[in-house]
Amino acid sequence: MSIQSLFNHSFKQLPTSITRIVVAYSGGLDSRVLLHLAAEYVRLKADVELLAVHVNHGLQHSAAQWQEHCRLQANALSVEFVAEQVSVEVKPRESLEAVAREKRYAALAKHIDAKSCLLTGHHADDQFETFTLALKRGSGLQGLAAMPLCRSFAKGVLLRPLLTCSRVELETYAKQQGLTWVEDPSNQSLEFDRNFVRHQVLPTFSKRWPQWLHTAQRSVQHLQEAVSLLDELAELDYQNCVSDHALVIASLTMLSQARQKNLIRFWFKLLDWDYPSQSQLAQIMQQIQAKDDAKVAITFSEGQLRRFKNKLYLVNSKTLVETESTVAWLWDTQRAINLQNNSQISWQAGGSLLPPSKNQQVTIRFRQQVEQGSFDALERNGNRSIKKLLQEAGLAPWLRNRIPFVFYNDDLVAIGHLYTQRQFSCTNNQGITLNWLSAC
Repeated sequence: MSIQSLFNHSFKQLPTSITRIVVAYSGGLDSRVLLHLAAEYVRLKADVELLAVHVNHGLQHSAAQWQEHCRLQANALSVEFVAEQVSVEVKPRESLEAVAREKRYAALAKHIDAKSCLLTGHHADDQFETFTLALKRGSGLQGLAAMPLCRSFAKGVLLRPLLTCSRVELETYAKQQGLTWVEDPSNQSLEFDRNFVRHQVLPTFSKRWPQWLHTAQRSVQHLQEAVSLLDELAELDYQNCVSDHALVIASLTMLSQARQKNLIRFWFKLLDWDYPSQSQLAQIMQQIQAKDDAKVAITFSEGQLRRFKNKLYLVNSKTLVETESTVAWLWDTQRAINLQNNSQISWQAGGSLLPPSKNQQVTIRFRQQVEQGSFDALERNGNRSIKKLLQEAGLAPWLRNRIPFVFYNDDLVAIGHLYTQRQFSCTNNQGITLNWLSAC
């Protein structure tokens, strides 16, 4: 099958709703072939748009010339072209490759909506490099399965139509078509692990076993099938263990340790968190076996894993931010208001809270700004401390500093959706109801 045929065939993986193709166009061999194939494909598809996006990292002296080269090549194919400028700042212990990749995909994601497909030029050699580096890191099945042909990305999908083609095959095609491309000198530096695999390991294998790159793809396919099966098992376990977006420890402990670990990895992936490291996973497994009242806080880049009332929660870092500023609520024009702490409060007609009068200013404050005195809650008999009310409500500790306290002028009238100040209540459902939605 020709490369163009392989390229066209890969689009059978996509949903029929896709009407725009976005090519990640660096100007190198892989993306140059990719753009040429995409232009040929779209030429026969009147209902499909094509966009080439070049991400300029500014890491090379020739970056501006490469960008101009890409623009001219796209124009020659009558392809719309966009250049994105990104700044790559590497902190101590960070990888330049990893930071640049993160910035690049963030720039590309801006162009991907629900009807868009991002194409990248990853090929069979890249797949082997990814597998080898995962092996070096001691990765599990998910890492060893390397790169899938198609996956979700941003609001759309990402497709790697050249994944079964070797670099030699792409170079042969490019020369046959008279294509020109740029060579990034950093790709020759053995300082980077991927380049070491590319220039030192892969050629040795290919010299000994000329066809091994294609046969090795079968192993990757087997690994990807195994990952799919584990995901299906994890989905079943998740449905049996989840409650209010948390994992119930009693249900978790009914599973074998292998299934517990598989479910936890799946849970992280479901929330778009990075997989826990081996040491982090070991910590989580210890906490599953801890005492019922154990206070757990395992920190990840995206937030924390917390334990409360025999459930495990993944709490987003935005949720953990303690908000200190007072928020004005323009009651007449804002039925709902989004708060900085990853939550939303809204009101609706019908309820027990008196609505504010025209001369009363409505503000939202948070626990740190509120005097921790007593509160005469309509939902309770007699005054109670705010601390006790929050405990009685069963509110998780990390939510207690986030729940909005609603004030009319300087009078505290409600604690989120939980409690109404008796003095500001009404009967016969003639008032309003507050609703508070909080993401973990």
